[in-house]
Amino acid sequence: MLYKEPILVLVTIYLSIVYGVLYARECLFISSGTNTTFFLIISTAKVFEAFPVIFIEKRHFTIAQNGLIFIGVGIGSTVGALFNVCFSLHYPRLIKEWKGFPPPEERLYGAMLAGPSLVIGIFWLGWTGQYSSVPWYVPAIGTILIGMSVSLIFVSLLAYLVDTFL
Repeated sequence: MLYKEPILVLVTIYLSIVYGVLYARECLFISSGTNTTFFLIISTAKVFEAFPVIFIEKRHFTIAQNGLIFIGVGIGSTVGALFNVCFSLHYPRLIKEWKGFPPPEERLYGAMLAGPSLVIGIFWLGWTGQYSSVPWYVPAIGTILIGMSVSLIFVSLLAYLVDTFL
């Protein structure tokens, strides 16, 4: 399916990048051309790996207090799930209008909101987390946007793929 469906490849790459930014330490891309093969290693810091730096080193939290910062990601995931429900409320009406097969693109509203929100959340966390003079809760608010974005991206793109490739 990956070979014959470019949209599936693009969605897979996008989801890989999102999860790679959150979790991956290094990404290795291997590309084989007709005459050459090249390797590209992108070294990135995990977003979740930045939590101890921001909260333990800069703000002198304990390990237990640092773990509590992940509550913001959980709150954001819950908010993202609520947004997914709100974005899906119009779908039963679309099923009637389109005689059972509405356009799969109707499932992408969550991803359209989440793409910029993920960038804003990570930027917010990094920018405000850099300065110890900024109160701890300001970068923690950025984790809410990150959790919301991951939830919205995953669910809306998964629903899109299910609707596209029945």
